[in-house]
Amino acid sequence: MKKILIISNLISYTYNFRKEIIQALISNDCEVTVLADNDDDAKAGLLRNMGCTLINIPFNGKGTSIKQDSKVLFSYIKYIKKLHPDMIFTYTIKPNLYGGIAAKLRRARYVPMITGLGEVEKKGKLQGLLLGLHRFVMPYAVCVFFQNQDNISFFNRHKIKTKRKVLIPGSGINLDEHHYEEYPQESGHTDFAFIGRLTPAKGIEQYLDAAEYYHRKDDSIRFHVAGKCDEQYHERINRLNDSGVIVYHGLLSDTSDLYKMIHCLVLPTYHPEGISNVLLEAAACGRPAICTSRTGCKEVITDKVNGLYCKEKDSEDLIRVIDAFCSLSYEKKKEMGKNGRKKVEKEFSRKLVIEQYLKVLEEIK
Repeated sequence: MKKILIISNLISYTYNFRKEIIQALISNDCEVTVLADNDDDAKAGLLRNMGCTLINIPFNGKGTSIKQDSKVLFSYIKYIKKLHPDMIFTYTIKPNLYGGIAAKLRRARYVPMITGLGEVEKKGKLQGLLLGLHRFVMPYAVCVFFQNQDNISFFNRHKIKTKRKVLIPGSGINLDEHHYEEYPQESGHTDFAFIGRLTPAKGIEQYLDAAEYYHRKDDSIRFHVAGKCDEQYHERINRLNDSGVIVYHGLLSDTSDLYKMIHCLVLPTYHPEGISNVLLEAAACGRPAICTSRTGCKEVITDKVNGLYCKEKDSEDLIRVIDAFCSLSYEKKKEMGKNGRKKVEKEFSRKLVIEQYLKVLEEIK
């Protein structure tokens, strides 16, 4: 029996996007342990019921405390030494780097997934440190999973060496869970939704600007918001919800009912995405999307085929694109939704991701 260690940031993230991988590993006679911050007892219980062992590691993905990060690193070293895993899989920047350092020190096999570059892309002192850490650990990895070609090009430009680069379709999408939903019937209203963390880089400010504009101009256009709210937006979100500018649904564990009722997803992100999971979900459900053309979005959404592009950090352009979407015929909107479903069925099934993980395991002697 092979021992597999998964190092991630949060239990909720691990369950939402890795549970099929974990189930496939267990089904292939692997003993799976997850190191992550237990932020969701219900999902932790579901992972345990699958046969997975969980070890809680308090984690702050955006924190810069050397003391806290050192605790995380030493915890990784401690459990790698204790568990002697045959393979370690890691996700997101800090687990990739600290897990890579720990794996290198303990001489353990290690495969990171680059789920987006985040701060690594931003010029400054922090970028220099992050590039140095990537150059230190990535050459040691058995292989590196990438979610888009632009991130591979970034590694090449910045001379981050790897033994092998493998391009996979993001985290993939479970097409059995995310069903195609019939497009909402014409009712005199057009419903848009922003689903994701309410943070500036995801474009929430531009979305809220658009919602306020249409509330004054056209009440037939409705704006929904779902996701965890950054503290800086609490007051604005509550005020706009109370005044009917938006409908705030909070953080939803299941977004399927929201996808059923909306006509279009809006994600005006300028965050360095790997592959946007929310765009995959929308496309799988048969909903067009308005998004930027940056990396992580353009791989899923093709302009005028299964959605429309808007400019980054530009509320006026987002309003222009929303107008353009509303002016489309009902049949065109419905066709865009169907095109999205066809695309994810062909290119982004989570089964394709699982195949790559099992392929790496087959190489273990």
